[in-house]
Amino acid sequence: MSTQTNEQEAPPKGFEEGSLEYRLSKFNAKERFALIQRILGVHFVPHADFQKEVIGEGFVPRPEEVFCAMDFHLDWLKELVEGKALKFESGTITGKQQDVDFVLCFTNKLHNETHLLLIEAKGVGNWDTAQMESKFAQYRAMKAAFDLNKDVKPRLILMSPTDPFENETRQNEKFRAAVKGFTDFGAKPVWVKMPMQKTFAVVRCLDDLTPTQTNPTCYKLKQRPWISDPSTDDSGIDV
Repeated sequence: MSTQTNEQEAPPKGFEEGSLEYRLSKFNAKERFALIQRILGVHFVPHADFQKEVIGEGFVPRPEEVFCAMDFHLDWLKELVEGKALKFESGTITGKQQDVDFVLCFTNKLHNETHLLLIEAKGVGNWDTAQMESKFAQYRAMKAAFDLNKDVKPRLILMSPTDPFENETRQNEKFRAAVKGFTDFGAKPVWVKMPMQKTFAVVRCLDDLTPTQTNPTCYKLKQRPWISDPSTDDSGIDV
């Protein structure tokens, strides 16, 4: 039996107590990322190509100085004081089960800049405009906190196999308008390519291959598109 240690009692190595990385780590209760690190035994840093696209070149953080998390809740928590009643700021601390797909946080001490990269990803299907607008509203509520911490440089990153701004369609028109209207971080949201391999979905259907959710008699395999085809009936798809 392996010897287990409680690594959560002390601040993560490389995170200065009180830093944004330290504070974020204290609210990272999702097990998925801890599971990946425990099984693979790895720390993560931004890939050089990714960092170049997002914030430029010239600084490479050490793995132990990078905070990473998946499905991280968006509420902005400015203090870390247990047993104290902290002032509730309407719109900022919402308690909603809304999160960001992936977050990276690291500090360039030479330039006194803390980079907070908030990443939203869409591998299959269309971007959900209503969901993104809801997240924009939460990000806008955080703006006051960012304004008080000039050293924090937030950046919104969109990742998908195809660029929604290069592939302009009627279906993504509202989404493109919503993203272009989000300017609260100063820097515009940036799109980064995320390659996806072709995969299959199970679609419930009738004997003649007609998709249906009502009394299906068969199922078929359908290759998932990177961007949904509105002309295709996916009513019986099992995601």
